[in-house]
Amino acid sequence: MDGQRIDEMNKLSPSLLQQGRWRSRAGSLGCAALALLAGCDNVEWGGIEVDVREPAYERPDSLEAAPDSAAQPPPLELPVGPVLFHVRRIDDAGRAILEPVAELAGGGLRAVAPSRAESSAEYLSEFVGRYFRHDRPYTLFRGAARVGTFYVHEPAVSGSGLCLDLRAEGHVELRPFADTLSEFLAWPPGARAGSDSLVAPRLRGDMRSLSQVLARRRVQDDGLTSALRIRSPADLRALDVGDGQYGFAATFLAGDSLGAGPPADSAGAAFIVADYAPASGFFPIFFDAGWYGPGQKRVLRWLDAADVLGDGRNEWVLRAHGDAGSWYELVAQSDTAWGVAWTSRRPLCEAR
Repeated sequence: MDGQRIDEMNKLSPSLLQQGRWRSRAGSLGCAALALLAGCDNVEWGGIEVDVREPAYERPDSLEAAPDSAAQPPPLELPVGPVLFHVRRIDDAGRAILEPVAELAGGGLRAVAPSRAESSAEYLSEFVGRYFRHDRPYTLFRGAARVGTFYVHEPAVSGSGLCLDLRAEGHVELRPFADTLSEFLAWPPGARAGSDSLVAPRLRGDMRSLSQVLARRRVQDDGLTSALRIRSPADLRALDVGDGQYGFAATFLAGDSLGAGPPADSAGAAFIVADYAPASGFFPIFFDAGWYGPGQKRVLRWLDAADVLGDGRNEWVLRAHGDAGSWYELVAQSDTAWGVAWTSRRPLCEAR
């Protein structure tokens, strides 16, 4: 190349270099702009409409076939801790009915029932196989004393869905000093220890009349006089409760019966537990009363006093009767007052 051609190219090179730099910079800006506009569907760029979309990738078949852990059925929630049962004799030959009261779990009580209606059949099958096998034994208690054994014959389950009545039929074998008793608390063998002798409290001759006096006073104090008339108790039990030598529990009814079943349009019930002090006589330590109509029935009856929670203190196990069924309530002491600490009542099943 001659010298004149080289000189001409040297004169033109600055402008060419500037044009090259602009094109490079423009290309970079264009790429950046396209990146910023990637979220748009249609973009007009330099007179050309460009369709900008996220890239789509096909999912491998192996991922589609992977199991979904969230779709696995939840557990049945069968009892894990010991289950407390209630046993009721139904004749002098020793035939009896057993039904669960509650599961002892985490230092508290939990109802024994399926948590999902769709798992009811599976729950029932597993529960019967675990707790209602033929000749399965349960240790019977009255207070802190072991008084005999219940043996399962066969399940006697009724209800459906969430409202299963888990019962079993069987028979009781009682020790001689307990053969006149009709109701017991029961634990699986080895779940609880107890004494071998029972001191059964005896009714005093004045307990029946004094229970009416105490209940009548409490009804008046609570302003329930016009709705609830206190007459002879429908159920009276001599107890060893509180600090005194004597005690009792009594249930009073107005226009109703002591058991499950619809009440009259206006009915009432009162439940009282009393202790005895030599200097002052009987005095109430727990009282629960009210009037009710159909759908609101709650009639309490004493079952037993026992250390259910395993904390060294006795609680009271009560049987409650409603319009359509029965349930259990646990009364415990907090400071100096007694109150309902737990109930197995299921309003859904009561509405049934």
